[in-house]
Amino acid sequence: MSGPKVISQNLEKRLLHALFFIFGFGVMAWVPRFPELKASLHLSNGAFGTILTTGSIGAMVSLLTIGQIVHNLGLFRVAVSSVTFLFLSLLGAIHVHSPLAFTFFNMGVGFGIMAVHVCINTQGFQIQERSKENVVTSASGFWSAGALSTAIVSGLLIGHIDLMHHLDFTSITCGVAMVAIFIRLRPVLVKAKAHSDIQYSVKDIFTSFHLDWPVSIGMASAIFLEASVGDWGTIFTRERLNVTSGLSAVPYVAFTLCMIIGRLRVHTLLPRYTLRDLSKEATILAGLGFGIPIIIATHLPTSLKTISYILFIIGFALGGLGSSFLAPSFTSAANRRSPHPSSVVVGQFGVMNNLLTNSLKLIVAGVIGLTGSIALALMIPAALMFIAYSFTKVFEGQ
Repeated sequence: MSGPKVISQNLEKRLLHALFFIFGFGVMAWVPRFPELKASLHLSNGAFGTILTTGSIGAMVSLLTIGQIVHNLGLFRVAVSSVTFLFLSLLGAIHVHSPLAFTFFNMGVGFGIMAVHVCINTQGFQIQERSKENVVTSASGFWSAGALSTAIVSGLLIGHIDLMHHLDFTSITCGVAMVAIFIRLRPVLVKAKAHSDIQYSVKDIFTSFHLDWPVSIGMASAIFLEASVGDWGTIFTRERLNVTSGLSAVPYVAFTLCMIIGRLRVHTLLPRYTLRDLSKEATILAGLGFGIPIIIATHLPTSLKTISYILFIIGFALGGLGSSFLAPSFTSAANRRSPHPSSVVVGQFGVMNNLLTNSLKLIVAGVIGLTGSIALALMIPAALMFIAYSFTKVFEGQ
């Protein structure tokens, strides 16, 4: 009887990159179609937005528990179950017409997204440790590529293919493809109790929580530009410059494309520069490169709208390029500095990152509410890049 097929390290990395791309493509497909989903639920903008935040409840539960479960049961069973649960929850969310039922399915989606996130990043860290290559950063680039691709596809399908047919096909196809890849990767997936000297019980979810404040604060500061641009970038461009919906999305697309390029190409610079030096330059590029063009553009007269629009694209592009590899690099630093297995680190670090990022989002929303200025609020994530600069010391030795 023949044993499992041997998987080369190059094939393993390609399959991991495929997982990240499909994951990004699948979970972000419904975002451009939120207006249709809101209409089917007969909800106002405020009510729909409030219900969407319930996904964070499922996400937090997932981050607190899935890492320990992966350690105890192994990655394969947890990964397949997580992918199945995620896409079944997504299918349920788009087919119900009751806001209450949607709320429960939305929490399931949040739980599933973070469960899959823990699984694929855990495997990414294992490959990174064996190959000594910056696998987690490049994998994040493939996730961003998947997210951008699905946003473009979804936008093109609106008005031509209805919400349910589109997301039914996408969810089933992506779910089956991810499970098939996990089956192919099974011989090299993280095994149960890979760290045999560490055992986890339910009470250890809280008692073993490891707080690495330099990494957590640095990460939250570095990633917040991406989060803010995702929330407000397109709205800001459209309202400030009074351009069409299509044109208002171009700066955000430029941000995402440059982020993908940075994540996929940063490894070519690492032989010549240390990660700490690169990260210092990146935080300055992101902070000033994003902030200065936006400040200039917002102070130009309306007669120079074209120049303002070009400055928006430049600022967003430089922000995306500078911030591109910072988040996965901080995640790698967290894994290196923690006494826990990678699966637990990804979950615990995710909890802290979510808490800090959501707190910062409330501050930005508050500034916009008080001043009415999205431009002023977006200077907060630009300024936070200089806080991230002061925590790049965590990259020493990488």
